[in-house]
Amino acid sequence: MTATEAHTQMQALRLVIENNSDNDNNENSTSASEVVHIAVYSDSASGKDVILWDDIKAAFDNVIQVRSGTFIQSFLKDPNFIILEPLRIAAVPGVTLDVVIRDKAGLSLESLQHALPSGEGDENTPPNYETSVATSGRNPAYGLESVPMEASKSNDNSDPKLLSQGPKTTKADKSPPTASDTTHPTSQNAKPTTQASRSPEEIAADAAKNVARTMMSASLGDSKALVALGDMYRDGRGVAQDYKAAMDRYSKAAHLGNAEAEVKIGQLHHNGQGVPVRKDLAKIWYERAADQGLTQAKYSLGTLYESLDNGKSSAASWFLKAANEGFAPAQYSLGTLYQRGSGVSQDYSLAMEWYLKASDQGHAEAQYSMGYLYQQGYGVPQDYVQAMTWYLKAAEGGHATAQANAGALYQLGQGVPQDDALALSWCRKAADQGNANSLLYLGLAYEHGFGVPVDKAKAIEWYEKASKGGAADARERLRELRTVIV
Repeated sequence: MTATEAHTQMQALRLVIENNSDNDNNENSTSASEVVHIAVYSDSASGKDVILWDDIKAAFDNVIQVRSGTFIQSFLKDPNFIILEPLRIAAVPGVTLDVVIRDKAGLSLESLQHALPSGEGDENTPPNYETSVATSGRNPAYGLESVPMEASKSNDNSDPKLLSQGPKTTKADKSPPTASDTTHPTSQNAKPTTQASRSPEEIAADAAKNVARTMMSASLGDSKALVALGDMYRDGRGVAQDYKAAMDRYSKAAHLGNAEAEVKIGQLHHNGQGVPVRKDLAKIWYERAADQGLTQAKYSLGTLYESLDNGKSSAASWFLKAANEGFAPAQYSLGTLYQRGSGVSQDYSLAMEWYLKASDQGHAEAQYSMGYLYQQGYGVPQDYVQAMTWYLKAAEGGHATAQANAGALYQLGQGVPQDDALALSWCRKAADQGNANSLLYLGLAYEHGFGVPVDKAKAIEWYEKASKGGAADARERLRELRTVIV
């Protein structure tokens, strides 16, 4: 930060303690201290006069936020929505800012019902935005601290022995989250209809209406609508794709304590979408959401640590937390670690247990992995019938490699009666998704007449596609066929 102290300016602040205990009027009571003053600085990075968060903390213990009236003064950010360091908020000349702390009874942010999403005190923005429930130790507007990546929270309360015990058999208190992380507002009055029966114009019109309704709800401070609108900007659904606009909506929802928004901000930093890749910032946002108990956040922390050379053990710990809460992607990911022996001791039996947990929820990748273990005989006796059973489950879920493998097993008659027609059918489904092995199989079918008339020209076409997809055997077949044809 490049700043100079403006000695002629001081910011007035007073301590405010809100107590939400019951009283005769069933209203919150408020007590305020005498006014104190701290230095104001001219900040070249933001172009504003600012006060430093460290100065505020030095004057007030246990501060959770600073407000101007009903508006939260949020940390200032750069054009990429990255919070500036050192932490700072805008000074408000001529106004005594309220410094809110947590009282001895453990006042939570549930009592703070007024939050400005933009954090800039815009008088044109309607206040009275309902705050999502946050944990007592978290502040939706503040609390970001830079934590080294190796200082993982994942081992704070984790018992390493749990990693060798397999899945818990007790059900989670709440329904397991789905693999999708997108919330879409829908109209309760919508008439049931199929996409096939509607014209493209009708579909586009409904999509535009959905965006409009979501924008209306977001403008009223609905944190779920803000997240949904952020998803639309991130994915380009109904609006032009705009990662910065997505970050803006997620940030507003995060200021309201929405844990899902915090995860999505972390994902943008993790993937470098609209901002530079910053895994350290992604970790901070994931941990904030995990502190609120969001299972998706625990899984996201697992994926982050899995991407680090020395993070596999921490990845296993975070995957275990989410897996024990019934989150299928985490169950699958934990299974892959046990299958590879990455961050944990290799254990095919535990890998299969976790794959089975995820498979029971319809996770196609886990179903494919079950088939692969049975086909190869890893941890279980080799069993083509079981392999085919699981491959077909995954294939019906659209898994391209499972479709290709099912086609190959039908052609070879392994685990099922030999069937050229079904072999071709599954291979074509996989080929439509660009699976290189299925393209190779189709080339072999036309070269040798498996269920189709022999056609060398078509065989070459399929081999060319397979070769471009990386199938080495296809390149060998191309050389031989072209030599014969010449």
